[in-house]
Amino acid sequence: MPIKVPGSRAGSSIHLTGLKVGIKGGSGRNVLVNLNLTPMIDMFVILLVFLLMVFSASGEILFAQKDIQLPKAFASKPLVRVPIIGISMDVILFEGLKVMFTNGVSEKNYPDLKLPELTKVLKSSRAAFLREHPMPVDRDKAIKWFENSKQIIIQADNGVPFEVIRMVMTTAAHEGYSAINFAVVPGKSALDDVIKNAT
Repeated sequence: MPIKVPGSRAGSSIHLTGLKVGIKGGSGRNVLVNLNLTPMIDMFVILLVFLLMVFSASGEILFAQKDIQLPKAFASKPLVRVPIIGISMDVILFEGLKVMFTNGVSEKNYPDLKLPELTKVLKSSRAAFLREHPMPVDRDKAIKWFENSKQIIIQADNGVPFEVIRMVMTTAAHEGYSAINFAVVPGKSALDDVIKNAT
């Protein structure tokens, strides 16, 4: 293929002297900037660790359901992240996913107090936990593993009937989740108001 002399290019007739001088570095500033990524990565790692610690300590890592108004409690402690059953006035959820409707849950419809749809989901969750976290051989670690394996959190709306909560608890306990924790909103006790008014 023969070599040809290059012709004129678009915009070559326009005199962009300022731009040409800047590109060549004649303007006194260097166009190429070296970005040091190490401090930026360190900052993001520190931010990530801080956010994880804050969310883990305060329990805000729980699923926030817009239609679940949590009850207030005067005595509470931070929760550890374990499987979560949400109970609203409309639906029962597991880990944020809808399992069944709440309005059909009653002892009349389920005389054995077990909810089949929730049973199926809890059974598969339990099997996944056992696959991912096999029981340790060490006795002390095995005791701790057993305690952790039966933990579950119930996020129940303030207006949900106790009959529904009782059936959910019975179903969870039947599937091995016997250590049931309730998610609540920490509230002030009447004693706090008395002390505040006295001072």
